[in-house]
Amino acid sequence: IEAGCFEHITVMIQREVAKRICAAPNTADYGAFGIFVQWYMDTELLFDVPPSCFLPAPKVVSSVIRMDVRGKPPVDVADPKLFFQVVRAAFGQRRKTLLNGLVTLMGKNVSKDALRQAIVDSGLPESVRGERLSFEEFARLTEKLKKLFKLLKKQRMIPF
Repeated sequence: IEAGCFEHITVMIQREVAKRICAAPNTADYGAFGIFVQWYMDTELLFDVPPSCFLPAPKVVSSVIRMDVRGKPPVDVADPKLFFQVVRAAFGQRRKTLLNGLVTLMGKNVSKDALRQAIVDSGLPESVRGERLSFEEFARLTEKLKKLFKLLKKQRMIPF
């Protein structure tokens, strides 16, 4: 996907994986992998293929998905690397709030209160979980965190 060798990709994969790739925010299947794929591709779940279509029949249902390369990412972010770090932190421990995921990402480099404020300044409730956030909300949060990190670096409060 990152290599950009294809304009379209149509594949048959296990249904659970297909659902994760095509998942929308605020669904049980939404996660970091789906966000990564959807950053580069427009995804569409086309249809399911039952086990009875194969010999021998597998124990799982398959799905066919189509992915079309996007002309540009779904949102503009100044730092895609940080964007994906935030996304991974948000889903690193699914039962935790976004705040706790970010605390895990940053360790002791940034205070929990500063991270909480960045979440609130992004227009999100401080108790939000990562699976609720859209691309736009992740982008806003990434920009707030980038500003926070620049400020803390300028004050020599963080080493990076």
